[in-house]
Amino acid sequence: MADDSSTGRGPQPDGLTEGTIVTVAGNGSPGYGSDGGPATATTLNRPQGVAVDGAGNLYIADYNNQRVRKVTPGGIITTVAGTGTAGYGSDGGPATATTLYGPNDVAVDGAGNLYIADYYNQRIRKVDAKGIITTVAGNGTAGYGSDGGPATATPINYPYGVLVAADGSVYFSEWYGNRIRKVDPAGIITTVAGNGNGGFGSDGGPATATSISYPSGIALDTAGNLYIADWSNQRIRRVDTRGIITTVAGNGIAGFGSDGGPATATSLYNPTGVTVDPAGNLYIADWSNQRIRKVDTKGIITTVAGNGASGYGSDGGPAISTSLYYPTGVALDAVGDLYVADSYNHRVRGVSAVADMAPPAQPAADLYGESVHPSAVQRGQQFDLGARIRNRGPNPVDGQYVTVVLTLPDGLVGGPGSDGQRLSRSFAGQRLLPLQGSLDGVFRVATTAETPPGHYVATLEIQYSGEIDLKDSALLLPVTVVVPEPVEDETALTIVQDTVPLAAPGQQNVITVKFTCATGQPVNPGVIAQHYAAPDGFLFIEQPAYAYYDTVHGVLHGALDHEIQDAGRTLLITANPHLNTNGADTGSLVYTIPVQARADARPGNHGNGSARIGRHAPVPLSGQVADSTLRANIKAVPPKPPVTAGQERWIYPAFVIRNTGSRTIGTVRVVFTATEGLLFSEDRVAFTRSTDEQHEAHADGVRSADNRTLTCSAVQLDLLSRGNGTDPWVSIYPALEVEASAPTGQAVVTIQLGEPPFAGTPDAFDILPGA
Repeated sequence: MADDSSTGRGPQPDGLTEGTIVTVAGNGSPGYGSDGGPATATTLNRPQGVAVDGAGNLYIADYNNQRVRKVTPGGIITTVAGTGTAGYGSDGGPATATTLYGPNDVAVDGAGNLYIADYYNQRIRKVDAKGIITTVAGNGTAGYGSDGGPATATPINYPYGVLVAADGSVYFSEWYGNRIRKVDPAGIITTVAGNGNGGFGSDGGPATATSISYPSGIALDTAGNLYIADWSNQRIRRVDTRGIITTVAGNGIAGFGSDGGPATATSLYNPTGVTVDPAGNLYIADWSNQRIRKVDTKGIITTVAGNGASGYGSDGGPAISTSLYYPTGVALDAVGDLYVADSYNHRVRGVSAVADMAPPAQPAADLYGESVHPSAVQRGQQFDLGARIRNRGPNPVDGQYVTVVLTLPDGLVGGPGSDGQRLSRSFAGQRLLPLQGSLDGVFRVATTAETPPGHYVATLEIQYSGEIDLKDSALLLPVTVVVPEPVEDETALTIVQDTVPLAAPGQQNVITVKFTCATGQPVNPGVIAQHYAAPDGFLFIEQPAYAYYDTVHGVLHGALDHEIQDAGRTLLITANPHLNTNGADTGSLVYTIPVQARADARPGNHGNGSARIGRHAPVPLSGQVADSTLRANIKAVPPKPPVTAGQERWIYPAFVIRNTGSRTIGTVRVVFTATEGLLFSEDRVAFTRSTDEQHEAHADGVRSADNRTLTCSAVQLDLLSRGNGTDPWVSIYPALEVEASAPTGQAVVTIQLGEPPFAGTPDAFDILPGA
């Protein structure tokens, strides 16, 4: 979203009580309404992103209308970019005379320049104060290009969110690229977060070395910290000015967690938009929870709009009592009014004075805890610590208002998935009846590698709606730590190949080797020689590295002393694979060893590599050389109901494409052919992806003179191969018309992928006699 340091107020009415919700644009009907009149009387179509400039003008990414709209503080709406036709139009002319393709987000700088995330055009566009449009990032091709060069010369991968910093730098998120990119004032592009691999990477390390998953909205605070709506990871991540990433909201579990407690201990559900006010309060469009959440400067989360029910609720009342329908973008004006792209309600809603809202008070409860703690544990051992929470009051308790906080003494730390020495948990969706059942306030805890033997005491607090003045609200949990002797022998280690590289000839990947040992047992063999032999078809390349992923300090990593021998077939590493000797080497040790498939490598699995690590038994190493041929399976889905001759009608037969090869199917040529009785009716084809079924994409095509062939020379399938338990697909469906003179019998539509074709199939269906 745009930097909210403006001095203008947006188009909300004066005199509203804080927390009141109103509609500021859109009448709730999807479509395109005329410009020049009241914004609340016209139609929008799936507004996605919003921004407010210094004069109080509201900008809307009108996604399905292929336009960017502007609403003045007086409430008048106009179009400032886009013609309403999906596609890519040339740069250098008036923005209102060119085409956009899925404008997804907008931002405005202090000079009045407008920036647009042009999603399907794979570009970030700029509209200057004179209304002239240009491209500032992306060459129109979906993918990843290297950093450090001109932003307009590199591919980007479905830009979703966009913002502009005070120094003129433009940041944007790449939905399918799993990265946040930055374009500096000189036009040079770099990556500031994400390593390109979808998933959740650990917190506390460099943002560019960790994984994020489908990043959407982004925002900057006044100190320069970057906030990311990590959509599929169900978190809001923050990248500080040193480039270190942490989580500031969300526990990674999709759902609704209670308000009033720590934001990092509650659940979000596909967070989509973010913005930050000058005081540092964070606002989140909690998309599937149908809410707008606020995280204050103390890290406490509350709801400021939406009651959790999807739909449209009336305007003019408290924002927390009304319904939203998949809210996406959020922005603030200078006086603290919040603007929400209420996407599926086809409106933009305003919430007045959102920072001044007071969360509703919750009723009191009578809770107590039954302690769970061990009598003694070994150093380095994980164990359970906490309490079972019970209700002895006369009334049921809604679990969303209950929070358990465990504070650990020095020497004890949270187990996997937790952070630091203060652990918390809430219980959304659970209900605690009087004298029946319990809530699970038990945590997984561990001692550090250097914890001295002795007696330790942890404290557990039971909070209700943020209060701890309940009877028996605090428990003392004693733990005694004992210390085992270290083993100075590498044979005490368990060593396995953790990942098997898959690479086509000439491509690079990594072998990872994982070292573990018995829980809590120190192993310190000293510096030893380690000999690695590459599997057939692979060569060792570049610098190997090590990492400890489960330490009290976060992820610790570094380079390994090494020598590559025998033209890459042999790797010698000299290092000490120690574990559990101090707080910096707990958990597991992972070696990451870069490899490359040889140009002449035979496709298939090759399992004759090995790792000989000191006196440890040899560990087998394997690799898989991929078949570099493009392959796909196509399943035809005929139209329903049956087609009837003599009745002209539109039909949309679908072809479901799955990638059965090892290479990504990117942009390909697609040719459709129809038999007698069928005509292609549009110069384009529509398609959807399994990874984003709600967005319908289009590709331009050319019809033959008889309208029986449709050729689309560049369809961006971007279809990844199967992996990690996923089965991605693309459903592509041309539009056809049945001629009135169509003969009865079987009609056929064929599809061919590629040039030359590498896959194809017919779609046959019957044309029945007319009525």
